[in-house]
Amino acid sequence: MIAAGVLLGAVEVPGEETLPFRERVRVRVELTDGATIEGRRIELGRGVVVLDARRLPTQRIVRWDRFVGEREPALRRAAVGDLVMLVGGDRLNCKVQSIDLEHLVARWDGLARPGEFRIPLERVRAVVLGSGVPGRLRRSLASDRKGRSGDEVWLRGGDRLVGELKSLGALAVVLATEAGDRRVARKSVAALLVNPELTVVARRRTRHVRVAFADGSRLTSSWPTPGADGSIGLVLSGIGSNTDESARVQAPRAAIRSVQYFGAGMLRLTSRKPTRVVHTPFLGAVRNPVVDGSIGGGPLEVRGRWSANGLGMTSRTRMTWDLDGRHRVFCATVAIDDTATGGGDVVFGVLLDGRSVWSSGPVRGGQRPRAAGPVDLGDARTLTLVVDYGRRADVRDHAVWLDPRLVK
Repeated sequence: MIAAGVLLGAVEVPGEETLPFRERVRVRVELTDGATIEGRRIELGRGVVVLDARRLPTQRIVRWDRFVGEREPALRRAAVGDLVMLVGGDRLNCKVQSIDLEHLVARWDGLARPGEFRIPLERVRAVVLGSGVPGRLRRSLASDRKGRSGDEVWLRGGDRLVGELKSLGALAVVLATEAGDRRVARKSVAALLVNPELTVVARRRTRHVRVAFADGSRLTSSWPTPGADGSIGLVLSGIGSNTDESARVQAPRAAIRSVQYFGAGMLRLTSRKPTRVVHTPFLGAVRNPVVDGSIGGGPLEVRGRWSANGLGMTSRTRMTWDLDGRHRVFCATVAIDDTATGGGDVVFGVLLDGRSVWSSGPVRGGQRPRAAGPVDLGDARTLTLVVDYGRRADVRDHAVWLDPRLVK
């Protein structure tokens, strides 16, 4: 039994007993040592996660995900609304009410009670306005990070205006340009890009979580706390319900699709600078690995499942880190991400002191992620992650190491 007042609530669909077998909810928990455990009901408590009747210390958890039937937890975009892309990778599916020189004001319906949130403009990277934005513009937006020295307005017809964003309202966007203020009808605007020289990444606590919501929003929070009526209490960073930089919210259990833990009992390789990185291209230019993103551009997604942490690589790439002898094993999950659209064919490998200790065999696009490890580090002094060619050179080889970590 679990003491009253400890549980945050269970992630379970009301009446799921009446659903067809393939449509019933299942929850998968991934542990720091590479083990995965599945169950039907998860309960979050102070310092523990309870999967069915099994109690798991939070310090041992990398993430948990909620699935329905055999489908991966593809996070649907809101059918109607706007997408606010924050600096640092968070995003909010909402309705943008207004923008001035300091704040973006948005209405978010992803919680039990719709609320209005004020986001400092320096935290905003871009805004996609409305549905029906062409896919090519979304792909450009996902990879557009540098090289701009002003705000930009992308029109639905493909043209772009550069200047200083002064305001956005229900009907129009006003942009200050060298030729004077330009007023553009809001319905003609596909996206707004904020000057990257003026943006600031919201500071994250050492212990935090990245939460994926059912509406497609992805936000950073402090570790969950008990909420009222079985909801989950979150303190969201980077957005505020007033002039503060964070907002306290109560998230319904059904609104959350995954929770990824940071600051638990592991060392993520992405937090350590590698001692050597080598990419040998089959043809063309060198493509360096991408931290917490896809080599194909955009976030890390495999079969619809988003991961906040990982390394995007193409074949043939090697990354090497020095080891300090304080960790026992290496763990990760490997796959080809969704930007390859089912293509790609690679082989993953792990080397210790230059000696091969693990190989994935052929991994192809569209396949389920597979575990890499746990690999016993022993007395090794260096760890090398390898992505090598498969059957078709490096065509769409958008390989990913998800949550690569060292565990004590």
